[in-house]
Amino acid sequence: MTETQNITFLRLTRADHDLVRHIAVAPEQIVYCGTVDMAFASDEAGIDLYAIRQGATCVGFFKIDLKYPQTHAFARAGDLGVRALMIDHQHQGKGLGTAALRALPAALAGCYRDAKAVVLTVNLRNQIAVRSYLNAGFHDTGELFEGGLAGPQHVMRCNLPAPDDAAPHRADLIATGPHADAS
Repeated sequence: MTETQNITFLRLTRADHDLVRHIAVAPEQIVYCGTVDMAFASDEAGIDLYAIRQGATCVGFFKIDLKYPQTHAFARAGDLGVRALMIDHQHQGKGLGTAALRALPAALAGCYRDAKAVVLTVNLRNQIAVRSYLNAGFHDTGELFEGGLAGPQHVMRCNLPAPDDAAPHRADLIATGPHADAS
């Protein structure tokens, strides 16, 4: 197993729903991240959709919220919000979530050149996710977000490397264009 576990991210369009429709979390996890169908049904402006891939297999999903600083008081100018991050229940427990989170800052720095950090919230009760974020280099800001559907949430942040500092070989972490090779 390599450090990245062959993790890449695939930028999705609304037409790519079939590529990730199979991704599901356990029923008790839906309160934390929703479902892929919910994400595609929501037609929010300023949201980019992504698949998390291991090789050519789509194993997870997340949204990048470009308007996070305008909608969340704890976010700063230059922050990207991560929302609805999920790893398919059949792929959980294999370290893929942590590997994806470790790969994410360099990938986002390459795509969103003006971004400074990625920020997200995680429910206080979701201790497995909290550990994954901390193990991947995110830090708990000490702030609590009270607006979550399932109760209070930790605010977590990870600074992005400067675009010029992002390792050149990581530029392929986010694929765009034809998605025929994704499963």
